[in-house]
Amino acid sequence: MIRIAVLDDHPAVLAGLERLVSREDDLDPVAVVEAQEELWTQLDGSGADVVVVDYDLSRGDGLAVCTRLKDRARPPRVVVYSAYAGPALAIGAGVAGADGLVSKSEPVAALLSAIRRVAAGDRVLPEVPPDLRQAALSRLEAEDAAVASMLLAGTAREDVAEALGISRGEVSRRARKIVAGMRQATGVVPPTHGEAGMFAPR
Repeated sequence: MIRIAVLDDHPAVLAGLERLVSREDDLDPVAVVEAQEELWTQLDGSGADVVVVDYDLSRGDGLAVCTRLKDRARPPRVVVYSAYAGPALAIGAGVAGADGLVSKSEPVAALLSAIRRVAAGDRVLPEVPPDLRQAALSRLEAEDAAVASMLLAGTAREDVAEALGISRGEVSRRARKIVAGMRQATGVVPPTHGEAGMFAPR
């Protein structure tokens, strides 16, 4: 069984996801919550193999939740579930440590597939065009760009720390800083259709 936690502050979406996950023989919904506070409490009690996090939360955002989840002693796999999934958000999700990014416009089967794939160790993130990736990295300080580049490649935080000669805590701190900077530059909704924000090639 794959233990699943879901954080989404849209009650209808949350209820629908709980019903769908409950119907799957190999998925066990151990926490289905609307608020971050509930998530931390329930994870401490039950744990989860995969956490599905809505990106656009009324209080905070899914990438900040993802970075915090990845700071845990035994971090779960994380799937960011968003109406704005695409290459721009994939950059922030990759730095935050997300293992998957799924659009809410896709069939629910895509989310269930992503949950199973990340639980098996795969990454399910949209392809980021090289120019978009380079544009994002070019706007970071050199020390942050090195961290971001490795995290985007799927390197574990422990391995990033070892490669750069810094602590795992410092990697986490820089990841939070980078994600916060991306959020500030692009706003709550990631740039779309010609509004490239900080990701636009210079």
